[in-house]
Amino acid sequence: MNDPQTISNDRRTSRDDRLVTTLLLGRVVTPRGDTVCRIRNLSQGGAKIEIRAPLTVGDAVAIELRGTTLVPGTVAWLAGNAAGIAFAEPVERDMLLGHCGVGMFRQRSPRLVADCPAILRVSGHVCTVHLHDIGQRGACIGGAGNLPRDTCVRLEAAGLGQVQAVVRWSKPDAAGLFFLEPIPFATLSAWSQDAATRFSSRG
Repeated sequence: MNDPQTISNDRRTSRDDRLVTTLLLGRVVTPRGDTVCRIRNLSQGGAKIEIRAPLTVGDAVAIELRGTTLVPGTVAWLAGNAAGIAFAEPVERDMLLGHCGVGMFRQRSPRLVADCPAILRVSGHVCTVHLHDIGQRGACIGGAGNLPRDTCVRLEAAGLGQVQAVVRWSKPDAAGLFFLEPIPFATLSAWSQDAATRFSSRG
């Protein structure tokens, strides 16, 4: 007969190994392309994610968290918009703690590569720019010229609507924007799966 205290300790250890990270944004590379996801919980052996893209049990995937490299894994189960990902190899606990702690939120959220035109409105002036990449809280654009840091702008792109932003950095050939309000998860997820819009400059 199992000792109740041992069972209690086992359950506590299981809970301790799982790092609850509700609504943490991640990027998932699937056989059908990459998209964003929400990390519901995370452990050394895998993760539970919320994803709006189609998946199949057994799919080979990889997950990128803020500031991490891609972690390979396999879809273990599906339930509606939720999916369980089993990592190919256990992830070091120190790495999980380091990336899920306070310091993690100082890093840039995962970005999705893009290749499409967009409109930038700056102090009443309108110019056509090129969207290089985008995440829930920011983007990199080209073609805007040298914009002073902290300039208030509005970015408009097909499928993403209008986003108020400020310039974080600027070079002659590119500029980094920080969004004053994050792009809704559902909007960014749907846009990421629309290749015709996301990569429209490629024809």
